[in-house]
Amino acid sequence: MSLAIKHINAAGGVLGKELEVVSQDDACDSAKATLVAAEMIEEKVIKVIGHICNNSTEAALPSHASANIPVISAASMNPNLTNDGKYPNFFRTISHDASQAHLQVEFAVKALGIKKDAVIFDQGNYGKEMAGLVRDGLEQNGVKVLVFEPIESGAESYSELIGKLRKAKVNSSNGTAVFFSGYHPEAAKFVAEARKERNNAYFISGDGVKDPSFIENAGKYAMEYYVSAPFDLSKVASARSVTEQYKAEFGSEPTIHSLRSYAAVQVFAKALEKSGTSDSSAVIETLKEVEMQDSAIGEFSFSESGDILGAGDALYQVRPTPTGLRFVPAY
Repeated sequence: MSLAIKHINAAGGVLGKELEVVSQDDACDSAKATLVAAEMIEEKVIKVIGHICNNSTEAALPSHASANIPVISAASMNPNLTNDGKYPNFFRTISHDASQAHLQVEFAVKALGIKKDAVIFDQGNYGKEMAGLVRDGLEQNGVKVLVFEPIESGAESYSELIGKLRKAKVNSSNGTAVFFSGYHPEAAKFVAEARKERNNAYFISGDGVKDPSFIENAGKYAMEYYVSAPFDLSKVASARSVTEQYKAEFGSEPTIHSLRSYAAVQVFAKALEKSGTSDSSAVIETLKEVEMQDSAIGEFSFSESGDILGAGDALYQVRPTPTGLRFVPAY
């Protein structure tokens, strides 16, 4: 986000003025997110890029909505944030969980021929939400969900849960899969232990696992793991350009959310220019009309409900490459 603002200001700013950043960290904590929202309102911000986690976004949105502040999240994927229609000021530059859950189920059924499975999840909002969507989709497709259980984050061992998978016979690549809904630290520990105990089922997760540190922490046990995530942007010229600028600025590859945060700043700047004012109501309405062409994530626009259009999801698999194990497009 800071890089996008730097570039916009270097090009003359917006409406003749430079954009100024007011940064706050809600630490993905609901109570803190509410306080952060209040502080943002006190600072008279005209736009919020965030929040990251579903729970913090959900906690902060009522305050932002009451102040009529436009909010664009690059990471919060709970479908209800837009489906309920309660927050006309909310937009996101990433598709919601239901889209990824649908893709995971479709891939498991059509490409892998899954007949029975287990759904394991952490107990955060993201994990529980995605797990429920995946379970419902599997059952609607006639797939038997034999194990549906939460995982204890930070546990020393998952042997008891892995034993349940073995007992339910969800441990073979012959028509069985383990869906893990949560984030990469626990996924890395869980799959490594499961593989060591000879569980050879397919493992499938959402974008919370698509992080380089997942491969670093799981090592060879990450091999052939599947994850759903937004489309690979490496073939989008504008995304490649921003990626190179990001690497030059910070010395590391941008994450999915970094590029989508950059795009969130870009679309907001364009909405400001098009509306000709920083008036919140005008900007919110204009955001629904803006069409981006060469953003950090390529072409996109927003639906009336605030969901991104033109930026779908894909399935990736961890495979060997000349530079080591990497997430490679698979479906």
